[in-house]
Amino acid sequence: MLRSLKKSKFFLMLLIAVMLLPSSFYASTQNENKKVLKGDLMTKAEFVGKISTYFAWPHPSDYNDIWKAPLKQFNDVKTTDPYGKEIEAAYEEGIISPDAEGNFNPDSEISRQDAAVILANVFKITESDNAAKFSDYDSIRPDARGSVNALVEWSFMSGRTPDLFKPNEPIKRSEVDQIFNNITSKMVTPVQALPKQNAVAPRRYVKLYTPTPGATIYYTTDGSEPTTSSKIYTVETTGHINEMLNNNQLPERTVVYKAIAVKDGLVTSPVQTFTWHLYRPVIDEFQHKLIKEKTNTSPAIYQLYNDSESVRPMAWYIEGQEEGILFDALQTRADAKNLKEYIDQNIANKPYSVVVGHSHGDHMAQAPNFAKSHDIYVNERGWASISSVLNNPEDQAKVKNIDEGDIIDIGGSKLYVYALPGHDHSDIILQDKENGLIFASDIYGCTRAGSADNVAVTGVRTDLFLSLVQQTYANFKKDNGKITQIFTGHDESALEASHLGIYEAAVQQVIDKGEAGITPTLRGNNDAPNSRTTIIGDMWKDGTNWIAIKIPGIKGDNTEYLTSSPINYNGQDGFMKYSVLSNIEIEGGELVGKTVQWAEPRSFSWAGNTITVNNSLSNKFDPWSYDYTIEVPKSQDMITLIPSTMSTNVKSIRINGKKVDYRSRTAVPVSDGSVITIDIIAPDKVTTSTYTFSVDKN
Repeated sequence: MLRSLKKSKFFLMLLIAVMLLPSSFYASTQNENKKVLKGDLMTKAEFVGKISTYFAWPHPSDYNDIWKAPLKQFNDVKTTDPYGKEIEAAYEEGIISPDAEGNFNPDSEISRQDAAVILANVFKITESDNAAKFSDYDSIRPDARGSVNALVEWSFMSGRTPDLFKPNEPIKRSEVDQIFNNITSKMVTPVQALPKQNAVAPRRYVKLYTPTPGATIYYTTDGSEPTTSSKIYTVETTGHINEMLNNNQLPERTVVYKAIAVKDGLVTSPVQTFTWHLYRPVIDEFQHKLIKEKTNTSPAIYQLYNDSESVRPMAWYIEGQEEGILFDALQTRADAKNLKEYIDQNIANKPYSVVVGHSHGDHMAQAPNFAKSHDIYVNERGWASISSVLNNPEDQAKVKNIDEGDIIDIGGSKLYVYALPGHDHSDIILQDKENGLIFASDIYGCTRAGSADNVAVTGVRTDLFLSLVQQTYANFKKDNGKITQIFTGHDESALEASHLGIYEAAVQQVIDKGEAGITPTLRGNNDAPNSRTTIIGDMWKDGTNWIAIKIPGIKGDNTEYLTSSPINYNGQDGFMKYSVLSNIEIEGGELVGKTVQWAEPRSFSWAGNTITVNNSLSNKFDPWSYDYTIEVPKSQDMITLIPSTMSTNVKSIRINGKKVDYRSRTAVPVSDGSVITIDIIAPDKVTTSTYTFSVDKN
C-alpha cells in the first residue's frame, strides 16, 4: 500500500511539472523542423522569409526557365525547410551570404545591427556617415554603422532605448513589423525585375514591378537615369518586354534597364539598374537529348533543338521497332544547316518519315532537306504556308496529307492522329494511346517563364475552340487511351497530364466570364496593348502548371472572339446566353457527327496546280447543330451520356426531362428509333436549347 501511494505521488508530481512547462516547449516539440524562439523574437529564417515574401521573389524551382543560373544554396538550408525557398531566393538576390563554413544558421537569432544591414540593402537605403547618437555607438560593427545611421536618420529604426541602440541584442518581431511599416509608408519600394540577371540567354521577356500598390514605374534602356518623363511600364500596356537577338543583330549584346517607382505622397524609390547578357549565335550546331529509352512496347524519344533559333522550338524524334517519326522540323534555314544529316549520323537506327505538327516558320524550316529522300506529312491546311520553304513543285507533289483519323504504325507503337486547329489551321497531334505519349507541337504549352502566351489561338472562335478541345481530350481517352506525358513545341521537358485540364480551364473561363475572364497580353511589344489573354496559374510560382493563351482582338473591342450567330455572345453579358452543349460523350454508342467549319476555304498554288482546301473537320459535334443520330450495336440496350455545356454556369441540364449535373454520367435505355432529348437553360435563365438524338441500332 505504501509503495502504491509513493508511485501515485510520483506521477502526480510529474503531471504537475509537465503542465508547468513553458509554451515554447510545446511549440518546439510540435514542429521539430522549425525553431520557435521565445516571445517576440524571430529567427534569421523568419526574418528573411518576411522580406522574400514582401518582395515576391520567386524561387528558381518555382518557374520554368532553362536559362536561369544554377541554384545557390547554403550548407545548412534545404529547399524543403521552413522558409527554405525564401532564404534561397534572398541568396540569389544577394541580400544574404554564407559564413566561412558556407552556413546561414537559419534557427539563430538575428541581431539588431544585422537586421539593419539587410533592411538597408534590400530597400536600397543609402548608407549615412552621420553617426547615430547612442552612447553605445562604438559597439556597432564598423561595417553596420552606415546602415544603422541611415535607418535612424530616416526615423525608420530607433534604439532599444532612447540612449542605447543595443546592436548585438536580438531584434523583435514587433520591431521588424514597425520598421517595415515606417519604410513602406514613407518611400516607394524599389523596382524589381524578372527574370534574374545572372544568366546568359538568347532572349528575355522583362517584367518590372514594385510591391508598393499604385506606384508608377518609369524606366530607360539607353543607360540614362530615369525620370518622370521616361517611358512608363505597366503590365497592361507593356507586358513583358521582349528583348531578343534577331538574325540581323550581333550574336550578343548587353541589355541595361534603369527604373524608378513614383507615388504621390511618398519618397520616390532609389534607381534600380538591371543587366541581362543576351547571346545567340547566328548559326549553331543541332543538339539532342535522349528523353526516353526504347522498349519492346514503347518508342525511344529524342529531343532536338538548336541554340541559334530565336524562339528555341523543339522537334521530337520518335523511333519504334520498325521505323521512326521526326515530329516538326525546327527553325534553322535549310541552306545553313542540315537536320537530316544530323539525325542520320547521331540518332536514327531505322528508316523514318517527317511529320510537321503545324506550318509555322519555327517548325518547318528544315523540311526541304528531307524532301528528296523521306516521306513528309503535312496537313493540307498548312500546305500554303509551307510552300514558303518547300517551294519546288516537284517536292510539293511528294508531300502527303495527314489528318484526324490517321494511324501511324512505327512497330511496337501506334500513333493516332488528331486535328485541333486554333494556333494554326494545320495543327495536328500524335498520341501513343498505350503509353500515354502526346506530341502536340504548339497546341499545348509554352510554359517558359517570361515568354508567357506563346500559345496563340486566333484562327478559331474561342467557344468553338473549347468544344474542339473537349472533343480532342475525349478522343485521347477513347479505347482506354492513356495520357502520361505531353511533348510540346516550346517546352524542353514533357508536361504532365494535368496540363490538359489547366489548358481547358483557361479557355473555359473566357466562356464563363466573358471579358471578365480575360487579361491583357503578357507578350509586350509583340502584340498590341491589351490584346486578349486568358491565364490560369502564375508563371513565376507554378512551374509548368500554368498556361496563358492569346485569343482574338483587343480587350473591349468588337472583334468576334466568340460566336455571333445565331446569338451574339460577344456583347456585354452575351456569355450569359449560352444554352448549348460544347460536347457530348457517349459510352455504348457512336455519335454521327457534322462537318464543322471554322474559317473560309483557301485557294493557292501547289505542285503546279491551283487547289482549294477547306478549313473544316468532318464527323464532329457542332454545338449549334441540334439534331443527331447515335449508332448503337443491336445487343446494347443501355448507353451512358456525359454532357458538357458550353458554360459551366447554365441554369439547368435535363436528359429526357430528368435534371442532371454538368459532366455527370446518365444511363439511358435505348431501342431502335428511340429519341433522347437534352434541354438546357442558359445562365440568363431565359435562353434555351433542345438537342435530339435519334437511336439507330445496327
